[in-house]
Amino acid sequence: MKITVEQVGPCRKVLKIEIPADVVAAEYQKIVAEFAKRARISGFRPGKAPAAIVEKQFAKEVLEETREQLVPRAYREAVLQEKLQPVAIVDVSDAHVDKTLPLALKVTIDVHPEFSLPDYKKIEIKSHKVEVKEADIDQVIVNLRERNAHFEPVTGRAATKSDVVEVDYEGTCEGRPLLEIAPENPELAQGKDFWVLLAEGAPLFLPGLPPQLEGMEVGQTREATVSFPADYRVKAVAGKEAKYTVTARGIRERSLPELNDEFVKTIGVESVEDLRKKILENLQEAGVAAEQNRQKDEIVKWLVEHADLKDLPQSMVEEEARHIIQNVVQENVKRGVAKDQIEANREDIFNRAAQSSSDRVKLDYLLSRIADVEKVEVAEADLDKRIADMAARYGMPLARMKAELEKREALQNLEHSLRMEKAVEAVLALAVVTPE
Repeated sequence: MKITVEQVGPCRKVLKIEIPADVVAAEYQKIVAEFAKRARISGFRPGKAPAAIVEKQFAKEVLEETREQLVPRAYREAVLQEKLQPVAIVDVSDAHVDKTLPLALKVTIDVHPEFSLPDYKKIEIKSHKVEVKEADIDQVIVNLRERNAHFEPVTGRAATKSDVVEVDYEGTCEGRPLLEIAPENPELAQGKDFWVLLAEGAPLFLPGLPPQLEGMEVGQTREATVSFPADYRVKAVAGKEAKYTVTARGIRERSLPELNDEFVKTIGVESVEDLRKKILENLQEAGVAAEQNRQKDEIVKWLVEHADLKDLPQSMVEEEARHIIQNVVQENVKRGVAKDQIEANREDIFNRAAQSSSDRVKLDYLLSRIADVEKVEVAEADLDKRIADMAARYGMPLARMKAELEKREALQNLEHSLRMEKAVEAVLALAVVTPE
């Protein structure tokens, strides 16, 4: 078998393979014999028809089977002979089979890049001091009290920013009832006994409505204007302005529980002092974890910036870019971003994905090589713990989560991700970390 290798780009090669005519002829006759054993031809018992008749009747199928047998075998032999490490098969020429001629084909492949690791031992990074202030603890307690707040009816005063207001509302847009414009979303058009939280940062069902309800009294009717953003989840009203007639039916004010031992026992702590200690511990743990992650990000950034790894397999970069784009689009859809808005940002999404995909592929090569050098391995217990964490995060039984990963053939990818994380930790353990 004749083999030549041509470099056609960074990490891309073309294998030109020629299979001798006698090898093609031998394989062809072997396939004819196999067809003859199981062929059913009128006038002959199964397997007794002459080879010439079988060959004539199944000529197309025999040629195709000959090709299917010879091409993969020739490719494997060529890869072994040339000591290549293919990443992906990019293209295979349409090899024409003739039982009397050599079979010539071209296989375009991407191969792993050749590179040297930067001197990753003793990378210098600064550590940030983890400090929890009393004000941080106070803020967590405020958040706890707000999450456990209840609302009491009030009379004799107007609504303020911290209240919730019960309203009836009905809207129009462009001079028409909103119910005609968005019939599939009647809640946008009208509602009764609907509670609106006026506090800043509250979820906005009707964008910009809460501030316009401040100062209303029970029984009062007011006109309000709502401007729907261009990327609003309901396309029928996206980018449009609606007029609402709103009537206040009731007002409730937020009442926070008193900070005492009785309250903290309802959230599983014996005393206010114990609560502050527990919050301090949690904030310190979170701070340490955040600082560890920041240092790991510094390590990753250093590796990418100092690596002499410019040539990457284009097929891997493109595949990674497709994953990034898919994830970005799915995330935008979950957030309710309209499809036309996503399409308008298409160029920016693609450009960002192209850069990110190159960095990710480069980092994967670097960390894989480091993991080999440092003999980083993933224990079965590590994998089981990660699966258990995923099951808890998604509220799924452990057995079901593992079965789902196996079904999607994702366990190998999960193990690889863990190994890459451990490689970063190994580099961090070798780093020179000094206080900032």
